[in-house]
Amino acid sequence: MFRFLVLLAIAVCVTGCKDLETKKVSSEVLAEEELKAINMSEVDEYPSFASCDTLEDQNARYQCFKTELALNFQRQLSNKMVIVESELNDTIWLYLSISEVGNLNIDRAEIPDTIALQLPELERWLKDSLDSLPQISAANKRGIPVKTAFKMPVVVKVD
Repeated sequence: MFRFLVLLAIAVCVTGCKDLETKKVSSEVLAEEELKAINMSEVDEYPSFASCDTLEDQNARYQCFKTELALNFQRQLSNKMVIVESELNDTIWLYLSISEVGNLNIDRAEIPDTIALQLPELERWLKDSLDSLPQISAANKRGIPVKTAFKMPVVVKVD
């Protein structure tokens, strides 16, 4: 019986060890494969204001962030005394970027001529309104704060 157990143990060791061979993979290959798997056009967590952080769903947090941002622009512009020659009802497009530390900048604004002629200071007013924003938490990718950019419509309506 003892001989049988010894022979069985040897047989298991001999046949089992060939399956334990490991393949050597360089760290460069692993890093390259990992970079291919990461979608750099998406973030894990969107930028956020503290008032939006209580929401669990990422899309709801992002919607909250955009709504708060739009409301801030609306509040700041409604405080301006504006005299126009004709009614305005048009959309401007703001190209915004948020740095890794949460600084928001207006990189560019597409303002239709109808608005630009009657409100030449509009872009400056919008940039000045960024000072009244609460602190922004930057977007995160794999737990690391990252720079993000997005395009936001702002409807300008003056009767």
